[in-house]
Amino acid sequence: MVTYTVATPKGGVGKSTTAAELVLALSQLGRRVLAIDLDQQGNLTNRLGLTASSEVDGTTADVLTGELDLDQAATPSPVLDGVDVLAGTHALADTEANPPADLATFLRDELPAHDGRWDEVVIDTPPSVGALTQAGLAASDVIIAPVTPSVEAYDQLRRLTAVLDARIARRINRGASISWVVPVAFDSRARDGRGRLLDREILTQLCNTYPARVTPPVRDSVTARDSYMEGLPVGAYAPDTPVATDYAAAARVIIEGAAS
Repeated sequence: MVTYTVATPKGGVGKSTTAAELVLALSQLGRRVLAIDLDQQGNLTNRLGLTASSEVDGTTADVLTGELDLDQAATPSPVLDGVDVLAGTHALADTEANPPADLATFLRDELPAHDGRWDEVVIDTPPSVGALTQAGLAASDVIIAPVTPSVEAYDQLRRLTAVLDARIARRINRGASISWVVPVAFDSRARDGRGRLLDREILTQLCNTYPARVTPPVRDSVTARDSYMEGLPVGAYAPDTPVATDYAAAARVIIEGAAS
């Protein structure tokens, strides 16, 4: 079992979209996937076909607080074969405000007991570096950080690295670090005030700073937003679009890297 965690301190950078595309790519390979939504906004949950009107067997909060066992709470995705979902709901806000004593290490310790049911786990985290995100990082084998091609990208990556170094990598998940950076909303034609190709320059800098850890970039597209409204991953909603192709290429690099 390989556990992938998608994390970034900033919202609006395609974190849940990236997680959903990774789930899709794994399912298309015939893997049995557990998708865990640690974000109270439930964006990954929605992208995997479970909307506010869907009946679910349980939620992530139910599992983290001990109300239900993981096996009981996992709900089959209605849109992807072989995928089960732990739904993210607003109850996670209470979980983080009043955390159980083992919140940081629960998923790390619990998931290996279920490797007979699932081949892979994909965890989506809140747009923060708080306790729920740290719980996802503690359980992870592969840490994925989506960033937009902006100067802020470096601040986001530095904040995530600081949390890994200070709170995770020394004791909870030894040696944990950012495995992959995924540049999203990439526009190869974008220029700054001096006419320079801004996104291309930042992509080059990211590749220099994180050698062999930057996936192919994902182009900006309204298709990603449209697919969310339909409760589908981009690659299931519009598989022939450039953005779906980009996400598939990024996911392929990540999955192949985990297998090597």
